[in-house]
Amino acid sequence: MLNELHHLSVTLANNNIKPQGWHPHYNLLPNGTCYRIWLSDDGLVSDVELMSKDLVRVCRKFGNNQGTFPAFNIAPFYRVTSKEDKDYYKSIYEGKIELDVGYLKSICTADNWIPKFRKKILRCLRTQIPNAPEKSAITALMKITASLDIDTLRSTLEKHVWKKLSSDIKAYLPLLIHNGNEKKQPEDDFGSISIIFDLTNWERFEYPIANENTTKQVNDWLFANESDLQPERSDQLDAFGAPYADLGEPMPSVRLTPGFEVALRSMFHEQVCQFRYGKADDKSFPINKANRDTLKTSLEWIVKPDNENITWRRIDKDAMLFIYPNKVPEVLPKFAALFGNTENKSDITTRFEKVAEEFSKTLKGLETKQKPENIHVFALQQIPPALSKRAKVIFSRNLTPGGLINAATEWQQGCHNLPPITKIDPITPFPLSIAKIANKVWKQNGERADGKRGVMLIRYYQGMELLLDKSMASQIVRFAGGVTANSLGLMLFIGNNLPRGKHLVSDKQKEKMVNERKPEIGNLFPLLGLLLYKSGINKEAYMQDTAYLIGQLLKISDELHALYCEIKREGEVPPQLAGNSVFITASETPAQALALLSTRMNPYIAWADQYRRQGKDKSGLAAWYKRQYGLLMPQLHQKMTEDIRFGDLEKAQLFIGYLADLPKLTNKQSTEEVCSDDK
Repeated sequence: MLNELHHLSVTLANNNIKPQGWHPHYNLLPNGTCYRIWLSDDGLVSDVELMSKDLVRVCRKFGNNQGTFPAFNIAPFYRVTSKEDKDYYKSIYEGKIELDVGYLKSICTADNWIPKFRKKILRCLRTQIPNAPEKSAITALMKITASLDIDTLRSTLEKHVWKKLSSDIKAYLPLLIHNGNEKKQPEDDFGSISIIFDLTNWERFEYPIANENTTKQVNDWLFANESDLQPERSDQLDAFGAPYADLGEPMPSVRLTPGFEVALRSMFHEQVCQFRYGKADDKSFPINKANRDTLKTSLEWIVKPDNENITWRRIDKDAMLFIYPNKVPEVLPKFAALFGNTENKSDITTRFEKVAEEFSKTLKGLETKQKPENIHVFALQQIPPALSKRAKVIFSRNLTPGGLINAATEWQQGCHNLPPITKIDPITPFPLSIAKIANKVWKQNGERADGKRGVMLIRYYQGMELLLDKSMASQIVRFAGGVTANSLGLMLFIGNNLPRGKHLVSDKQKEKMVNERKPEIGNLFPLLGLLLYKSGINKEAYMQDTAYLIGQLLKISDELHALYCEIKREGEVPPQLAGNSVFITASETPAQALALLSTRMNPYIAWADQYRRQGKDKSGLAAWYKRQYGLLMPQLHQKMTEDIRFGDLEKAQLFIGYLADLPKLTNKQSTEEVCSDDK
């Protein structure tokens, strides 16, 4: 990751972008709920309020694991463990019953501020921020907290929580009570609430404590103090050729998103591999203080919240994608959105085609001096456990803008490599969605077979490889084999139910499931089309091939079988249609499947031959199914041998043929010709 960040830092410097740097011990507040506690000059709590998320994002705290200031975590005042008490908590929190203050006070008996926790609070209260001016809000606050009594803090804060509880139960009940686990000891189960102190009489200063300007002021003071404590210089050079002196401290870390914090480089001296060359910790990859700060601020710049879907995107809870050009215009194209978007299927503006079009338009519309010559892409994968703050670069590419636009165009051509499929809405997937589609395993009843965790047929970065790289033939075949195997159950479920129509699906729950699974096919088929396209197989060619035609024959058989049941059996359809029943056999031994199908379809073909002569509403449809069946079956028999087997790419064609639209009659005359055929 250091090389990627160094390259990024050079890019930012070349574009005169100086990211905001933050002191390594001045960290963001935790994401989530945070309360502002207002302190009067005499150390009493004058008010407490829930902070807005926007305000929480601009506040920070100074310190380490031993203690932080002016923000830190406290525990709720009381702990309840009985089911009855926790049920009451849930009921009033969700507004199911009215608050009974008297009863609530009766269950608030177990003090949750245990001695161990009180010691931690005391350390936080006594934490001092160095180099703060005497006449500053933060110094005034430190003077108050330096002598603040914990019992006084507890009693006055609790008083205000009780006072505000009835006006906003959801906001203040978590401050009052922690739902504990009765199997755990209190010292191991006391909960955590984020708070920040502020001054009631802050007006005498320019800004309150919880304020973006105060946050930046404190940061400047910390850096000024650090400049007075710089290590002695030496004649050594760091990894980037800059003067280096041993710092004796780990690399800084950056919180990318909630639950995903990474150190620039893991240097834990207990890792034996570090001693391979006789050096460990920061000596194993020396980087001076200035370069460490530059790499850290570069990573913080690229992952700014405003840059989401532009220079970064979260791939999963433990993986992130980063992308940036070598020239940074005032308005950046949405680079990251091209790899993965919100994919709101109902909003056409979020689909790949529209995102690619907007990206290309924005990139081509840049002034010549702002147009980048290259674009760098890399992805980080968190190494468990998350607390280790370790991550590795799992994917890295350098691209040209034209190459990226061409890759997006080819991606669309591949995903559109499909015949018409009326009952399904094929949606071009984003590269980062490929793994999610491919790794799902399905049962024949339309349910997932892989539980909460999908199989790892394709990794998320391999979707990006499909977009950007020239794929190896063996890899494409492996992907096709895995995808068809995983999705076989889904194909059988959809294929067996689509021909029945709404009036033939008596089970409303199944009908609902069919409608819910159609989008899954809409995601799957463009992937199959893409894999065929990457193998040099276009739809104009494979629609004439045996595997696709067998799929069409199975579809015709299902449609005719369903029509027979509608007319002859008043809509009573057996659990499995004729073509669907031999689909698995067709994918393995197609010649045997044709023989089986020929036997099973004899009565329905005979019925269609009679029904087409009766001049009923659907006689023409029956005649057309019979004719299509009669045209395909002999044609396929001529191509079949007993030993023929389908490869993985041919199975993909079989899948597509099974759900693709059949040839259509264009007008009444065509219908009459079919009905009169062979009379």
